Amino acid sequence: MAIGRAARSMPGSNSRPPVHDADGSIAHRRGARAAAGPSQPPGHSMSKTAQEQQRGVGGAKAAGRRLHVEPAWGTLYALALARVLVTAFVLLSAIVFAAPLASRLSGTGVSEIVFGLAAYFGVAIAMALASLYYRRHFLGQLTAQLSADLVMATVLVVLGGGMRSEFVVFYLVPIAGASLMLPTSAAFFTTSIAVLFLLGDAVLRGLREEHADPQLFQAGLYGAALFGLTGLLRLLSARLNKQEQLAHMRGLDLQNQLEINRLVISQMEQGVIVVDAATSVHANNLAARVLLGMTRSAQLTGRRLVDMPTLRPLGEEFQRWMKTEADEVGWSNQVFMLGAPDASGSASAPARPLRVRFARPPSAQSGEFVIFLEDRNALEARAQQLKLAAMGRLTASIAHEIRNPLAAISSAGQLLAEDARDAMQKRLTGIVRENTTRLNRLVDDVLRVARRDAPLSDEFPLRKFVDAWVQEFARDRKLASGVLVVGGEGRDVVKFEHSHLRQILFNLVDNALRYCSGGPASVEIFMDDAAEHDGRAQLWVIDDGAGVAPADRAAMFEPFFTTHARGTGLGLYLAREFCIANHAELGYDVLRRAGRPDRNGFVVYFGRAGAETPAAPFLDTIPTQSEFFRRDLA
Repeated sequence: MAIGRAARSMPGSNSRPPVHDADGSIAHRRGARAAAGPSQPPGHSMSKTAQEQQRGVGGAKAAGRRLHVEPAWGTLYALALARVLVTAFVLLSAIVFAAPLASRLSGTGVSEIVFGLAAYFGVAIAMALASLYYRRHFLGQLTAQLSADLVMATVLVVLGGGMRSEFVVFYLVPIAGASLMLPTSAAFFTTSIAVLFLLGDAVLRGLREEHADPQLFQAGLYGAALFGLTGLLRLLSARLNKQEQLAHMRGLDLQNQLEINRLVISQMEQGVIVVDAATSVHANNLAARVLLGMTRSAQLTGRRLVDMPTLRPLGEEFQRWMKTEADEVGWSNQVFMLGAPDASGSASAPARPLRVRFARPPSAQSGEFVIFLEDRNALEARAQQLKLAAMGRLTASIAHEIRNPLAAISSAGQLLAEDARDAMQKRLTGIVRENTTRLNRLVDDVLRVARRDAPLSDEFPLRKFVDAWVQEFARDRKLASGVLVVGGEGRDVVKFEHSHLRQILFNLVDNALRYCSGGPASVEIFMDDAAEHDGRAQLWVIDDGAGVAPADRAAMFEPFFTTHARGTGLGLYLAREFCIANHAELGYDVLRRAGRPDRNGFVVYFGRAGAETPAAPFLDTIPTQSEFFRRDLA
C-alpha cells in the first residue's frame, strides 16, 4: 500500500519533459528527479522525498523542487535588457528633473532617490551580463532577478511616497518576467508578493497619516489590476509558447525534408541542374557533372551555361524553350553531343548523347527552372536489355512446350530408322535425327539460361580437370588424334562448379572446331598460371582460324547472336553467364607467347585465390542504368 500511495502522489512523474541546458545537453531538473524518485522494487520503502510529498510536508523546499522551468535564455536576456533601459531612463529623468521631484516628496531627499535608482541600474547591468555570458542555473538567475526587482521597486515606492509616486510602475517588470517564464502558480505568487508590498506600505502609511484611506483604496485597485495583467500575460505567454513550439517543429520538419531532398537528389542517376532565366546555375548534383563530362569536384554553381563553350548548346536550347514553351513541361527534341572539356575549354572526351527535359515549378513566383539530363546510350541499352529479358522469358516458356512434341518426333524418327531399308529412307531419318538433336540442344540451352540455380563452387586442380574433360570430349566426338591439344602446366587450384566449367569448355571448343582448319594442333586449350597474372589463373581456348571479325566482337556475347547458319546464338552467352555466376570473366583476346605466333582466342579469367567475392544472383547480370552510371563515377 505504501508504494501504491506513492505512485498516486506523483502523477505524470514518468512523463516529465527534459530540460535543455545552455550547452545543448538534455537533463532532468532535480525537482523532476525528486518527484519521480528512484525505481523501487516491490517490498521496498519509499524515499524520504516521496514520503514528504505524500504527507503534504516539506514547505517551500519541496515546492521549489517540484518547480519545472524550461530555460529561455533569450527571453531572460530581453527582460534584463528592458530593465536596464527603463532604469537608465528613470535615472536620467530623476537627475534632469530633480527640482520638480523634490517638491513632490515629503521627508525624502532627491539624492536618496537618485542613489536608489543608480543602485538599481547597476544591479540591472550585472544581471544582464550574467544572463548573456553565464548561461547556467536558469532558475536561480530568474529568481534572483525577480527578487531584485521586487526589493528595488518596493524601496523606490517607499522612498517616493507610496502609491502617489511614479515608481509603482517598476512592479510591472517582475510581474511581466514571471508571467512569461514561470508557471501560472509561480507567476501569481510573484504578483501576490508585489501586491502585499503595496498593501503593506499603504496600511503603514494609514497608521502614520490621517488621510491615507485613498492610498489603501488605490493599492487595492492597483493590486487587482496587477492580478488581471498577470492572467492576461499568462494567456498570451501560453499562446506564444504553443506558436513557438509549432514553429520549431515545423522548422525541424522542413530541415529534415530539405536534408532528405538533398540526399535523394545527390543519389539520383538523372542529372539535375537548377538554373534561372539567364542560364545561371543555382544548384546541381553529381550525376549532372558526370553526364556533362566534368570532374566530380568541378564547380558549376554560379556559372552561366551559355558562357561555357561545351555547354553553350544546352544553354541556347534552354533559352529557345523559354521563348516558346516555358509555360509547359515537356521533353526537348534536341539530343546534345557533349564531351568533357579540357584545359582550353574544348571537348576532349568522346561525345555523349544526352536527353534533356526542361521543367518549370508550379509556383508562378518562382524564377528558377529545372533541367533533367539522361544518358541516351544508357536508356537505349536498358530498353534493349529489357527487350532481351522479355524475349528470353517468352522463349523459355515456348521451349518448355516444345520439348514434349520434340521427344515424340525423335522417338518416331528412331523407329523409322530401324525399319529403313533403302538409302533414301536412311537419309531422311538421318535428317530427322540430326535436326531433333539440334532442337533438343537449343531447348536445353534456353532452359539452362532461364534456370536460376546458384553455383556450387567446387575446388579442384585445373590441369587434372582439363585432361579428364579432353579425354571424354575426344571420345564422344570421335576427334582425330592431335586435333585438340592441351598446353601449359595448370598447377593452380580453381574454385568453379564442375558442370558449369564443362559446359563452358564444350561451347568454346565446339565453336573453335567449327572454324579451325582441322589439322594437327588446330585447337589448343592453354592454361596460364596465376603467379604470372596478379593471382588470377587463365584458361585459353584458341584455334588457327581467322578469328572473330572486329565488327562482331562487340555483340558476340549477346543472346541469339550468331554468324553460323546452324548456330543457336546462345553458346557464348551461356558461357559468359556461367563465368559471371562463378565470379570469373570471359573475354576475347590475343595470346602472346615467346617463340610462338600470336593467336586470337577466348580466355576465362578465374577469381583470385583466397578472395571472398560477394555472391550475386545467378544469371541475373543484365546491366541496368545504374551500372552504366556507377561505371562513369568510377
